[in-house]
Amino acid sequence: MWKKLIFSVVSFVLLLALAELAARQVEENVSEQADRADIPSGWQQGFFANVFDWHEPDPELLWRLKPDLNNQYIRTNSSHTIGPEVAIPKPANTWRILILGDSSPLGLGLKSYDHSFGVQLQRLLQDSLGSDRRIELVNASVAGYSSEQLRRYLAMHGEILEPDVVILYCGNNDASISGFCTDQELLETQRLKWLRQQLSCLALFRMVRAIVGGDRQATSYDGREFKVRVSPRRFGENLTQIAKQCRRLGCMLIVVKPPVPLMWPAGLQFKMFTTVKDSVGHLIVAPTLAASLNRPIRYCLERNRMPAWYGEPNRITRLIYASAYRDKLAPDSAVAYYRKKLKADPNSAISLNNLGVAHWERGEYDSADHCLRVARQAYVQESVAPSTEVSQALGSVFLFNIGINLLAAGLSSAPDTAEAMAHLDSALQADYLSLRVKRTYLNQIDSLGRQNPGVEVIDMPTIFTDNGGESLFIDHCHPTREGHRLIARELYETLVGR
Repeated sequence: MWKKLIFSVVSFVLLLALAELAARQVEENVSEQADRADIPSGWQQGFFANVFDWHEPDPELLWRLKPDLNNQYIRTNSSHTIGPEVAIPKPANTWRILILGDSSPLGLGLKSYDHSFGVQLQRLLQDSLGSDRRIELVNASVAGYSSEQLRRYLAMHGEILEPDVVILYCGNNDASISGFCTDQELLETQRLKWLRQQLSCLALFRMVRAIVGGDRQATSYDGREFKVRVSPRRFGENLTQIAKQCRRLGCMLIVVKPPVPLMWPAGLQFKMFTTVKDSVGHLIVAPTLAASLNRPIRYCLERNRMPAWYGEPNRITRLIYASAYRDKLAPDSAVAYYRKKLKADPNSAISLNNLGVAHWERGEYDSADHCLRVARQAYVQESVAPSTEVSQALGSVFLFNIGINLLAAGLSSAPDTAEAMAHLDSALQADYLSLRVKRTYLNQIDSLGRQNPGVEVIDMPTIFTDNGGESLFIDHCHPTREGHRLIARELYETLVGR
């Protein structure tokens, strides 16, 4: 019996070895196989896990902050969170605040992390309570994180950290396109990633995968739809799960509705990443998306207006603005050039748009308004799938240009430029190619507050609008120091009021 079993096992191993040799021979004779075993996961994972030097890959959460960072802007501990080492278990007479968020709670864009709202809140509370209780801040925010990652982080670390209050700030990354997979799909496949990588070393496994699932690498960019990282519905589910986790932990949950600017150039932010490669030399943006982002479409942008809106721009903002397409023609020459192009193709949305921008540059706002509106209609008609997030995002530039031209012209009938702001808001809601939260996501936060009496929701978009609007932003989503002060003040009043 044992001899038969051993003989069967040896025969099976030899058969597999022969099959592997045969598979390798087929690979060599037919074609060179790509090194990548999987469909590209998305440019944001490639950027944060392999390009942005503050981060490193994480097997559970896709990426995380590196431990023990110590630079001008950020300091991390051995637990990969911001600040000093976190004592486990929590010391007596300590009131621990846990911040879960993205790059905004990190104070990205500020001259110092000490200006971020978490640090300001800690100081306000410590001054209020004196020495009776120690206020401790644990900032577990990570640049690029979505609600999917934050929910999983709290599930993994919440019980150990023992927070007294959790402050949640997210949504800007959720409502953006990164690749062909949602964050939920990426995180679910992450658990089997090591095994797949090991099996992918076997030619037999690669061949079976190709037979069963087709040549995934060859078709990975064709016929596939891009997806937002977290849908509004899933965003609401993640918020609900975070609220449930906080109830189990016996801690308070405060959700900050992220404010966003309207003047940011819609549909442009990701263009600067189209040539960036990851650590193994692969482009982090899928070619089809890169081709769309690199359309020769002009924006109503003036560099001298950037400081008026957002203060002195940081390096990233300057790069994003500089990435906008420019035809290098003087306005008069541009008008003549695009009129000629339109004779050959009267319905070209891009030529109509670019002609409108040329009129805008010449101060011919009525002519610009006509061209830009016709361009918008032409784009909607020519779009193959106008309902998809990518099509909406690529069309957001037309709405942005109409809004900026209306502001410049004063064409709106209402003195508060309501029509212009409505177009800019529409551009924002369609702009899945920038990291800006959308109304559908903010509605989920409101719904969470209504359905969970113990959850506090702070309406920062309204507060920002009432206290300076665009001037409170550094860029597409990050608040200024004054913006952080307003957030800290609202958090303090929410906590002290209880």
